[in-house]
Amino acid sequence: MKRRGFMVLGGTASLLVASGTSWAADKWPSKSGVVISAYPPGGTSDIITRLVADVLSAKFGQQFVVENHAGAAGALAGGRLARAAPDGYTIMVSGSAPIAANKVVQKNLAYDPQVDFTPITIVAESPALMTASANAPAQSLPELIAYAKENPGKVNIGNPGAGTKGHIAAAIIGQMAGVEINHIPYKGSPPLLTDLLGGHIHYALDAPSNYLPHVRDAKIRGLAVTSLTRASEMPDVPTVAEQGFKDYNQTLWFGAVGPKDMPAEIVEAIHGAIKEWTDMPATKEKLKSLGLSPVANTPDEMRASIQQEIESIRPLVEAGLVQPT
Repeated sequence: MKRRGFMVLGGTASLLVASGTSWAADKWPSKSGVVISAYPPGGTSDIITRLVADVLSAKFGQQFVVENHAGAAGALAGGRLARAAPDGYTIMVSGSAPIAANKVVQKNLAYDPQVDFTPITIVAESPALMTASANAPAQSLPELIAYAKENPGKVNIGNPGAGTKGHIAAAIIGQMAGVEINHIPYKGSPPLLTDLLGGHIHYALDAPSNYLPHVRDAKIRGLAVTSLTRASEMPDVPTVAEQGFKDYNQTLWFGAVGPKDMPAEIVEAIHGAIKEWTDMPATKEKLKSLGLSPVANTPDEMRASIQQEIESIRPLVEAGLVQPT
């Protein structure tokens, strides 16, 4: 996997080795570590997890192995992290659901992300992308809203898991438009994309990376991006805001967290390695090709983003627009 990781990074990992921090033999890391992936292989979250694992392996000279713990919208992975020792040898990289949203969209969550996790950094962010299958009854967002009004309860929009930004973004569109939308959670992006390409579900709202090649090949249609401005990798796809939803802005992010009480110096080291990597031009190009932008903010800034995410979702739950599971 290490060899595969260097190929994915396009050589940037070797640059990190050359500039790597010198660590005494009796200090962290003195053995291999684990990076938990909260979703199945192949989706955007898992891709970023593997990139981060390769960066840490290259930077610190110890292998950081990816462990997939998919299921329950990231709650299985979150529980695994919460039980881990806070020694820097186990971290998690995922979308915001297990790090934030699950606190308010899951009834019996086995952990509290604001208590049981140590924020490290938001690695990257992107808009979500709404797409339609080739056989969908509406082929634009205004057409979809009109169809939903004429056919109450018949619009199904898939997302990669309950509480993911795809789920939340669709719920806000339904709220603003005053239409009923059925939210169909999948176990990650790959099975959702498979059903969309096969016409088994008509609409999806998800991170863009897996969908971009199929939009370009006209196998599926891009209906909207959820950011305030159009995405550079899909300039022909309009924003939600410019299609009648003023000020609509729902971006998604992918972050790294550790167990609670992780030593500050280890948090700083991991954050520094990720920041160094995201500052590289080759990394920015790689992330851009996936529809992503680098962030690498501070642990305190990530903590504020987690709080903001939770508080933005809570009113949707209280209004019954997002049903806790």
